[in-house]
Parts: sequence; structure tokens; C-alpha cells
Amino acid sequence: MFSKPSSSSSPVRSHVGSAPAGALRRARRAALVSLAMLPVSCADLSPTGGVPADLAEGDTASAAQELSLAFPIEGRKSLVVTNADILSAFTLKDVLQQLIDQAGVSLTPLQLFQQLMDTNRKAADGLGLGPNCDDVVISGSDGSINGWPIDCPRAVGFEADRDPFADETADNAYVATTLSNRFDLAPPDGANCGEYRVIFARRSGMTPGAFQLRNFIIFEARLPNPTPSLGREGCRPIVDFWYGLSDPSKSLATRKDALHDFYFDGLPGFEPVIHIDHYGQNTGPFGGQIRTNEFLFAPEVVGDPPVPFTTWNLREFRLLHSGSGTSATLVATPSFVKDTPAAPLFDPASTDARAVTFQSTSFPSLVERLAAADDINRFAFEPGYPTTMNAGESQMIGLQNNYFATFGSGTSALRTSIQNKLTAMGSTLTPDQIVGRAFSLSCSGCHEPIGDATGSPTVDLDLGTTATLAKASPFVQTTEQLESDPIEGGQRFHIAEALTDVFIPFRKNVMADFLLNNPILGFEKPGAWTSTQALLSVHTGRAVEGISSLQVLTPGSFHAIVSPNFSTAGLTIGNKITVDLFVSPAQPNPSWVGNLEVLISIPSAGINNQWAGNVALTPLTRGSFQTIQFASLSTATKNALSATPAPTDVKLQFNFNVTSDSGPYYLDNVRFEN
Repeated sequence: MFSKPSSSSSPVRSHVGSAPAGALRRARRAALVSLAMLPVSCADLSPTGGVPADLAEGDTASAAQELSLAFPIEGRKSLVVTNADILSAFTLKDVLQQLIDQAGVSLTPLQLFQQLMDTNRKAADGLGLGPNCDDVVISGSDGSINGWPIDCPRAVGFEADRDPFADETADNAYVATTLSNRFDLAPPDGANCGEYRVIFARRSGMTPGAFQLRNFIIFEARLPNPTPSLGREGCRPIVDFWYGLSDPSKSLATRKDALHDFYFDGLPGFEPVIHIDHYGQNTGPFGGQIRTNEFLFAPEVVGDPPVPFTTWNLREFRLLHSGSGTSATLVATPSFVKDTPAAPLFDPASTDARAVTFQSTSFPSLVERLAAADDINRFAFEPGYPTTMNAGESQMIGLQNNYFATFGSGTSALRTSIQNKLTAMGSTLTPDQIVGRAFSLSCSGCHEPIGDATGSPTVDLDLGTTATLAKASPFVQTTEQLESDPIEGGQRFHIAEALTDVFIPFRKNVMADFLLNNPILGFEKPGAWTSTQALLSVHTGRAVEGISSLQVLTPGSFHAIVSPNFSTAGLTIGNKITVDLFVSPAQPNPSWVGNLEVLISIPSAGINNQWAGNVALTPLTRGSFQTIQFASLSTATKNALSATPAPTDVKLQFNFNVTSDSGPYYLDNVRFEN
């Protein structure tokens, strides 16, 4: 209900110029808490102090309190760990042995390793331990996965004839190079706590110039949330653990032991990372997986006679177990590569039924989600994308996985469909940039981004973003090459520029926002905010902080968006309600968008639906987040919010008075600022 007419409006503070969404807030965080953030342009900062010019004086202090951490997040300790001493506690043999013990099978680590490698050989040449690459032959190929052709055989299959455990220093032995914290992959509903990875590399790749003797095995465990009813909050012990690794008082030896225990034993109440159920036993996008990334074709590897030249290749496996006792089985089973549509699907001339469906329905339905993100880290496909479209492998040399080569540059129904979707949402992106974003999500697109149909190494991948996706080192994001470790001392394994400049800063943001911010006010909890008029959902593409914002669809003219009760404990309380708002550039009535007002209730203080300000939406810049600050709260209301003990029954209500079907709108990062 209204407690004051909505004719007045309050000043609007907008993000500067063409800076990406959230750039100012990232700049503020960098200045205040020494967290490395994504680069911002000079236009985002004031000429003197490195704080956004539009921040009021009191904002600096309140932001510092809101965002203060006991110690900064160190990316190479809490997100991507490559210190050689720490990694020495992890061996491929130990990982395989733990999985075997959990499954209760009568295998050895050598047999499980050989079975995995043997999947790259034809059955006639294999060891008979499990699947082979020619189990399903399709027209035009000697093998397939998920109905799409694959290289069969591949030289890496000869690894099945070798023992990587006989001599830990031999070229064919494997060394752990990376531990990776991917809490940023935990979904908004907290169904799981993200992925936690360990990467092993063939030691032959450590030799300078051994470009053709490389193989990586990546164990990507999806860690269950033991209390999913709590949402992502149930994962807090995991985040606290990784954050604690940045504690400067902790020695390298202490962190080494802690990481080993986390992976092999688990935190109290959590399963260990290395567990037979975490690598694809459960179907769906959140099941986890094992991946290989290999380029083995030199004579030492391929044997005599040599297998013909092959390319960098990435494949995905599910570790499946069943039965018990003498009937127990544990098998690494080839699977499709997630989020990697097969390149022929983009071919306008294709008559394949899958391509027809992909071009008419599947891919057009992904355009809005691909176009919505302003940050490379937030690119994603919509849930429910049909897995039948995923390729059986992803290659990084040649045109096997080059979407631009099959999409072409000419007129096509798919190009027109993509453009129509972009026009409807008011996006300035092009169909080629949307296809490029889809390509960047594929294995090869992430590891070796190319920007045209020829695969030219000199053409960058145009994603329509400020930040670019740098080429890897080469072909991999984490390498087996050692370098001096300036943080820990000793040596560490080198990582790619894309990790240091793009991915790690984003993951720092996600960790800091989770540790410090209120999930209700950050719209991080699906279903928390409600409306009887608007259609609400969390959106992970457009967001200023955390992993999601609230998408608001407005089928009518009035829509009340109501929060659940929340506590102000731990919040910095200023005298104005502030929120970041995205107004869609596609408006049915561009000359009048509408108004947004906010009401506040604190029943324990006798405050019910108190009007707290109104903002006209028509003058706002559309197509990017704008920071809106409403009218000043009364002294009594501010005192009630700041009371000790903190009130637990605070509720906000945002009322959209807008043109029907003028959304979507996006709300994010509600706070109380001066």
C-alpha cells in the first residue's frame, strides 16, 4: 500500500560513462580492502584518491566497515594453489586408491589409470577393461560420443601400456600442479557448494620445449551441500576454510596439511572432495566430472608404427560405480563435453534434425542469457539446454570446434533469429558476438579463444565486453612449468594470464561478497523476495555484486516486490536506502517508463509501511545498472535500524509503477548509505 503519493523523486547516482556494470563498486572495494579486482577505466575513478568521484564523504567510511575483512584474500592461496611444496602432498596414485577403496572394487590404481587411457583406443587394440572409442561408430567417423564424431584412436591410448607409478620421476609419471576452489560455481539455491579440483600433469611436459608430450588429468569434484535447506549459507564452512588459507599467520606446512585433509577427509559434516559420487555418478549439470586435456603424438609416446598426427584434445568422463562385494564395478566412462555444442549445429546448410532444432529453438532460447552478462565470468547457458547437442570432444587446433567456420558470415535463418532476439531486448551486441560467447563457454573456446572462421592466432575473440579472454599458455590455464613463488617461497606452477587477470579477480569478488554481504539484500537467495503481481527470479548474468540479482518481469502496471524479514545485525546503517537498478533499453513507451518507490517496516519499533522515497525511472540511463538513492530516512527509523539488539523484523517493499511489459528490470545490492 502507499503511504505517500509517488509524485516526488530523489537524486539518482549513476555509474560513470560506459564502464561495465559494477565497475565503480569494484573500484571502491579495491581502494578500501586491498582485494585485487577486475581492471576499471580511468574514467571510473576520481583524479586524486582512487575512490569513485560520486561517493559522498560518509560513503567511504561506511563502505570500509561493510567490506572489511580480517585479512585480504590472496588468490594464490585461497583460489588457485600451485605451490610445488603444497602440491607434493597430492599424488595420482593416492587419488585413484581412495576412489577404489570407496567403491569396494578389486582394482589397483594402475588398472584404473589404464582403463581411463584405454578409452582412446579401438576395442581390437584395447585391454578389455571398459569402454573404447569405437564402441559406437557413426557415418564418417571411426568413433563417437553422444552421437557426434570423435578422433579414434588417439595416441594417448598408448598410456594404457605404461605404468606411471613405477618411477615418480619418469617422464610418464604424473605430478599434481593445481588445486582450484570453484565456490563461484555453487548455484544460487545452494543445491551444492561448487567444484573443487585437482590437476595432474604428465611430467614429460615439464621439459622445456616438450610441446608434443603433454597430458593433463583433471578431477573436478562437485561437493554436496549437507544442509541444502540453508541454501548457499550451508556452504559457509567451505568458504571460511578457503578464506582462512589467506591468513598470513598460517605457515605453508599448516596450509599443506589442511588442504590434504580437506580433499581426502573432508571438513566436519562434509564429504571429502575425493569421493566416488562427486565425478559424474549423479547425472545432470551438477554431477562433477573427470576431464583430460592432451597433446601426445611424439614418437616416444605413440609407439611403432606411429599414430598419425593429432591435435590438442579435451574429453570428459563420468566415474560410475555400482554393486558391492564381488559384483562391485568402477569405470571411467566417456561422456559428452558440457556446455560445448557441436560445431555442425551452427551450419545453416545442415539438414541434420539436431541442427534444425538447435537453430530454430535451442540456440535462440539461449540468446537472452548469453547477451545479459557484461562480465566474461557470468556467461552461461540457460538451465535445461539439451545435452544431446553437446559434442563428444573439444579440439583446439584446426576447425573441428570453430563455431565461426560453420556459422558463416552470410544471411541465414539462425543469424536473423539471433538478431531479432537482440533487437527485442534492446541489446547492441551482434549475432557474431553471441556465437563468440557460446564458443567461449566450450572447452576449446576457453583454452584457445579464436575470433574468426580461419582460426587465425592474430584475431581476438570479440565478446562485446571490456575485458578480453586472453589466449592460454598455450592451450592450458594452469601449466606444468615451474617458476619462482614470490608469495610462498620455493617454486610454483605457472598459470595463464586469463586466470590472473580475469578469473581469479572475479572469484575473489564472489568470496568477499559471500563473507560480508547480506544474502537477502544482495538477492542471492531464490524465492526470498515475493510478489503477487510481478514474475520474480534470480539472475546470474546481470549482477553488481555476488552471483545474482533479482529479475523483475512486469506484466501489469503496478508490482509490489516484498522482502522477507531480515536483521540489521552486522550491517552499516546510513540514512538512505540505496539500490542498484537495471532498466531494460527496450521500452514500449520510451517517453514514460514509470516510478519506483520504497516502503520500510519495522513492526517491533512501531514502523509499518513507512514511505522512504520515490525515483522517476524515465531519466535513468537504460541498459546498465544505475545506483539509486532514495529520500533520507527519519531519525527515528534510522535509530530503530541501528538499535541494540538489532531488529530482526525489518522488511522492505519496492513498488514498480510502470508501463505494462516494460521489463525486465533487475534489482541488486540494497544497502543503507548516507
